[in-house]
Parts: sequence; structure tokens; C-alpha cells
Amino acid sequence: MTAKTKAPVYGLTTRHIVYLIFMHTIGAMILDAGINFGLATAMYKNNKNPVYIWPLPNTLAGDMAVTIIIQQTLTWILDRLAVRGDLKKGLVAPLRMPSDASSLVRWFVGLEDVKAAGKTGLVFHFKRVAVYVVATFLIYWPITIGILYGLKSGHVGAGVADETHAAGEFNLWPFPQIFKGVYSAALGLTTPFVSYVTLIYVGETQAASSGAVSVSTTTEDEESKDTN
Repeated sequence: MTAKTKAPVYGLTTRHIVYLIFMHTIGAMILDAGINFGLATAMYKNNKNPVYIWPLPNTLAGDMAVTIIIQQTLTWILDRLAVRGDLKKGLVAPLRMPSDASSLVRWFVGLEDVKAAGKTGLVFHFKRVAVYVVATFLIYWPITIGILYGLKSGHVGAGVADETHAAGEFNLWPFPQIFKGVYSAALGLTTPFVSYVTLIYVGETQAASSGAVSVSTTTEDEESKDTN
């Protein structure tokens, strides 16, 4: 523990809530939107191929799927690093595992895997990134396709053929760029979950190194006593 690192605490404080909302929700949404707007500009702005929902090479459906995989993977990696950096600066205190934490939160924190392996490895992160990506895909992608079909039926963003561009479903500048930016910003709403489980992971490992008893261990001991 560095001089600025705070001791783990139980429960979210006002400081935690402000931190998660402004830095890891709003901040993440703005950053994700800006990056993906720029990527969409590079992909679609001067591309002679029409932009459609499905047909290649410019398929928004495919773009949205790939965006989930890349963005959520980077979110898992970079947001965990960002939270650790903030904790070292003493910006917020790490968290202890809530006694009523769901099995989903406990699994993503992964204390049992860490105890078994002694540290986190590629398999630890791969499993959690995979679940994170799949869950996001199942929620966001079908809704996005439905929205695109609704926009298509209203001819929103439809392009007009000229001497350099073929007509497409969404060729009108800057529709693809705005759509990709808004879509990635919406994905940013999942970022605070990664931040939250990282706060707990650091808090529990920090407490364990100082000899404190983990909530998960206490709960398991109580359950064991009840069954005996």
C-alpha cells in the first residue's frame, strides 16, 4: 500500500458514486463516442462503397458487432488500469466485498480464482471478457439492428448516388459517424460495472494482504457451520 492509497471501506460512499458517474460513466461515454466518431469518419467519409445494414463491405450490423468486441475488451483492460491508478493516487478508497453481493459480482471480482492460482492470468481475464462481451452483445446488438431498420424505413440517413458515391441505406454524411458515436457512447454505460468490480478486487486483495478477513470467506464459514 502506497502512502496515498486509502484503506478499503464497506459500501459505496458519495465520493465513490460521483467518481463512478462522472469519470467512469460520463467520461467513458464521451471518450468512446469521440474515438468511434473518428474511426467512422475514416471508414465511411471518403469511401465510394454504399453503407448498408447487412451487405459487405460497409455493413453497419457487422461494424456494431465488431465495435462491441473491441470496445468491451479494451474497457476491461484499460478501465481496470485506470481504477488502479486512481486508487494509488488516493482519489477514492477501494471497496470490500458486500455481504449481499450477487454471485455475478463475486464471479467477476474472481477472488476464488485468485486464491486458487495465486494471481490473475490470461485465462482469468479471458473468461470475464468473454462473458462481458457476450452479455453486451445480447443486449445491445439486437436493439441496434431494430433501430437501424426503423431508421431505414423512414429513409433517415439514406444516401443519394453521385459521380463518386453509390446510393446506400445510410450514406448521408454524417449519419454513419453520428450513429457509431452514439452507439459506442451507449456501450460506455457498462464501464462503471468494470470499475466497481475492480474497486472490490483491489479492496479485497489489499485487505487480505494486511490480514483482514474477507467477507466471502466469512460467509462461507457461516454457511459451513449452518450445514454441520
